[in-house]
Amino acid sequence: MDFKKDTLINGIAYSAVAIGCIVATSTSIHWLEYVCKPSMMLILSSWFFFNSRRYGDRFTLMIQGGLFFSLIGDIALMFQHMDEFNFMIGLAAFLLAHLCYSIAFLRNISEVGGTDGLVLGSSIALVFALFAVYFSWELAPRLDEGLMIPVIAYVVAISCMGILAAFRYTRTFPRSFWMVLVGAVLFIVSDSLLATNRFLRPLSWGPTAVTITYALAQFMIAAGCLLHVLDPDTIRRRQALEA
Repeated sequence: MDFKKDTLINGIAYSAVAIGCIVATSTSIHWLEYVCKPSMMLILSSWFFFNSRRYGDRFTLMIQGGLFFSLIGDIALMFQHMDEFNFMIGLAAFLLAHLCYSIAFLRNISEVGGTDGLVLGSSIALVFALFAVYFSWELAPRLDEGLMIPVIAYVVAISCMGILAAFRYTRTFPRSFWMVLVGAVLFIVSDSLLATNRFLRPLSWGPTAVTITYALAQFMIAAGCLLHVLDPDTIRRRQALEA
């Protein structure tokens, strides 16, 4: 048994550190957060890498990039209680993470092409776009001048990630599409709760909900993308392009 690739073992480890992170954020036990939060992305990134490296290409590289910048963002946000500038570092890191995910999804879309499923994909994408406009409208009056551009840019970036996830419809294995789409939705929910708690109104249950939705989001995106990489049709198409 290869522990580095085993989904059950890595899933249990990921769940354990995610629960530890939930406990840490809800009780302000910082040392537990320092251990568990970085471990989430390290476990997920390692599992994705060792399962996908045989078929590595720009798609897998971008997903790895998204997980890497998410790790940087997690580390920065852990220390925002010490220095508010760490919030900006975390924001920038997660913006880069969403750009990496977006590039990966765009590559998937461009490789397959066609117009099948465009109506449903466009409809879901429109929901993401409308939410981005609405949430930006709600946030803008509450933001300081120094935060206005970075926060709105982040809203645009995560919305674009969701939009491109929607346009993967019929361009990948169905389970991969729905897992990644659910992951994108959960990521947007997580960050919306974080922004609401920070800028709009305090939520007593906010930190716990943010951590739960974030942990599920990252797992669904990574697992859904791995399904795409290991899908036999994807492998045959990649081999045909390389021939």
